[in-house]
Amino acid sequence: MEIFGHVVSGLGEGKFFVGLTHYKNKFEELTGFTPFEGTLNVKLKHNFNLDEFNPIEFDGFEIDGKKYFGGKVLLIKLFNKQGNSINCAVVAPKKTDHSKKTLEIIAPIQLRKFLLLKNSDVVKLVI
Repeated sequence: MEIFGHVVSGLGEGKFFVGLTHYKNKFEELTGFTPFEGTLNVKLKHNFNLDEFNPIEFDGFEIDGKKYFGGKVLLIKLFNKQGNSINCAVVAPKKTDHSKKTLEIIAPIQLRKFLLLKNSDVVKLVI
C-alpha cells in the first residue's frame, strides 16, 4: 500500500525519546537498525489507523520512578520526490501530542539530510 504525506516540523521531543537507551535498544530489536536520535514527522490528509497493518507492539518501562509508555512500530519504506528511498519505521507511542494524521518515522540515518527533505515536501510511504 502507498500513502502520501508532507514533511512537517515536529515538537522536538523525538530526539529525546529515541535517544533513551531503553527505546533505542527496543527499536533496534524490532526494526533491525539502530535509530538516528530523532524522528521525521509526516502529515497525512486523513487519519491513519496503524492497527490495520499489524504493527509490532512494545511495552513501556520506568526509570527513577518516571513512567515511559510503550507503543507500536510498523516497518515501511520511505521515498522522496526524486524516488530515493530507505527502509525505516513508523513509531506510534501510546502517549503522544500528535493527531492521527501525523506519523513519526525513525530510520538509521537523519532522513531530512539523507533524502534532502524540507517542510512541505511530499513523501511516499510504502507499507
